[in-house]
Amino acid sequence: MKPAMKPVFALVEWFGPYELEDAQKASADHDDGLYVIIGKQPGERASRDQYIGLASNLRARLNGKHHKIPLVTRECKVWLGDVLTPRTPGRKIKMTDRMLDLVEWAHAYFLQLPLNSMKKAKPPDRPIAVYNKWWQTNSEVPYKRRPHADWPDIIDFFGEEYPAKLVWLGGKQLIQDVASFKV
Repeated sequence: MKPAMKPVFALVEWFGPYELEDAQKASADHDDGLYVIIGKQPGERASRDQYIGLASNLRARLNGKHHKIPLVTRECKVWLGDVLTPRTPGRKIKMTDRMLDLVEWAHAYFLQLPLNSMKKAKPPDRPIAVYNKWWQTNSEVPYKRRPHADWPDIIDFFGEEYPAKLVWLGGKQLIQDVASFKV
């Protein structure tokens, strides 16, 4: 039996929602990163996660010439993602970082995002666990709920031989003020 490849872990902090122009301005401080487009395509009744992308230059990528964003014609919102875990070590083979690539791939494949075409055809080529956290546009206040019900808090993929786990945290939660634990 071939030993399984060790999974990598990615902590992604998402900021939004932004209108497209505001996302461009907010991304000026970041070189590379991820972005998710949420909204409705023609004929759709409900807003949903539509597309995830990555860029080595977010501001340049989120311009008016993007090939997928115009397909989301109503309620189009942009979330910007910052991967906080260390990037994949070793020599860069592609322009974009391998960790960004794996996070994008995991979202596109396991969520089967309608506007992603290439990365939703097969699972990532490496095991990965992704933990998503969402912040308001001021980057200081976390959201109590995820931006869309279909967007999981955790994607845990251990390899093609194992079932992937998508986890939506919620239900009964105890939210405890840390100050209440004074000794």
